[in-house]
Amino acid sequence: MIARISTNLPCSEEQLWEKITDPKSLQFVASPVLKFIPVGKNDLDKEWELNQDYNLNLYLFGFIPLGRHRIRVVNIDRGKNKIESSESGLLARVWNHTILFWETDRKLVHYTDIIEIKAGLLTPFIWAFAHLFYRHRQRRWKQLFERL
Repeated sequence: MIARISTNLPCSEEQLWEKITDPKSLQFVASPVLKFIPVGKNDLDKEWELNQDYNLNLYLFGFIPLGRHRIRVVNIDRGKNKIESSESGLLARVWNHTILFWETDRKLVHYTDIIEIKAGLLTPFIWAFAHLFYRHRQRRWKQLFERL
């Protein structure tokens, strides 16, 4: 199933690129619903690297373990304002995430999350969670840019 969630963010494309390529932003926009803890040598203190596996322990509300989650950024296209990741975890064997955005006005960016979800019988439930979670993420993106 595909989940598609869009919003407008109070920033420029360049401001969004600066934040979206920083893995620490993932922690901020996911909080407090999901928390990602690096496993092993994974480093979330520098920019995302293409085709590197980021193995993470995933927690709901910071303390309910949801198992391992793997993120692999497979495409960062600044010309098309597009980022794609191939992800998987204990509950969803496929969680492919595409981010698209474009500036619609000065300091206003139209932002879309597209998530392909395959989780067997859990797919409809995970899809519903994705809708709620990505709406939360997009609210957090707005909060982040309103602080700047």
